[in-house]
Amino acid sequence: MMNRLKYIGIMLFSFLLITTCQDEDKEFGNITAPTNLSLSFEIVGQSLDNPNGDGSGFVVFTATADNALNYRFTFSDNSSDESSYTGVTTHRFSVQGIVTYTVSVIATGTGGASSTTSVTLDVVSAFDDQEAKIFLTGGPGLSKTWYPKVDENGHLGVGPTLEQDGNDDGSLNGHWFPQYDSTNAFGKCDDEDTDCFCDQDMTFSLDENNQLTYTHNNNGQSFFNWAHCDATGQQCDEFVDTCFDFDTTGVSDVTIIPSSTDWSQIADPDFPAPRGSVMNFSGNAFMGYYTGVSSYEILEIEEDYLYVRFYDAVNPVLAWYQMFTTTQPD
Repeated sequence: MMNRLKYIGIMLFSFLLITTCQDEDKEFGNITAPTNLSLSFEIVGQSLDNPNGDGSGFVVFTATADNALNYRFTFSDNSSDESSYTGVTTHRFSVQGIVTYTVSVIATGTGGASSTTSVTLDVVSAFDDQEAKIFLTGGPGLSKTWYPKVDENGHLGVGPTLEQDGNDDGSLNGHWFPQYDSTNAFGKCDDEDTDCFCDQDMTFSLDENNQLTYTHNNNGQSFFNWAHCDATGQQCDEFVDTCFDFDTTGVSDVTIIPSSTDWSQIADPDFPAPRGSVMNFSGNAFMGYYTGVSSYEILEIEEDYLYVRFYDAVNPVLAWYQMFTTTQPD
């Protein structure tokens, strides 16, 4: 009798185990990788006279596949990936001249199975903010040194991005200026934990081939946003920005590309239209205040004044603002 009960118990356990596994398989579903994946492109303005496009740099990519649920595009120009459920996306290449790029698409099917393919194409971009290069450097063969404009209120500040602006109070009223907080004149200069921000200089140079480069002399320390202290291997107290020993030696190449910021929804009619140019720095270089990014949109620039806007790699709902001058503040 005992053996019979033991046998029945084993059979019942086996039945339950098989049933459970079958139920799990039903929940997981079939794993199906996309097939017949193809990637085509149309360079905007392409013609017999302009085989690489009209100079705008825009290219429309179309991916198709059987059993694909989503498509993710990657670009060799170091820009962010772009996802599309339809398989269609438009991308702008902005490096001046005719440049060869590789674009890949990853098609994802059920169960996360994927297929990938790539294309190579030559695209011409005519975008070049030469005036900004001259303001930054003085002109070909010259260099110019810039300093944080610490003698003016608001020389460092933070506000919302466009996406966050409407979430704050239901209206768009602050994504184009440091609505959240701004620093008073010399506000960082009298505290040993923050005064490194006031003791640095940044030099832009333009060679005879019109290549813009950048060097950052931080005199041994840089001012870090508290959320980015892991880049130094140390810890910050929450919401407390601090100076850390940090190596900024080396030369960074700078490319100027068109802005992708949507400035059409500025509520203040007296706010001047931003320039529409963005500086991209190689080698993870940054302009004096570390937020984990190397791209700075030029809002205003003159021979002796520069006002930029940049983001926060950890807190992407934040936009930071910083002023610079060619005259070292007293």
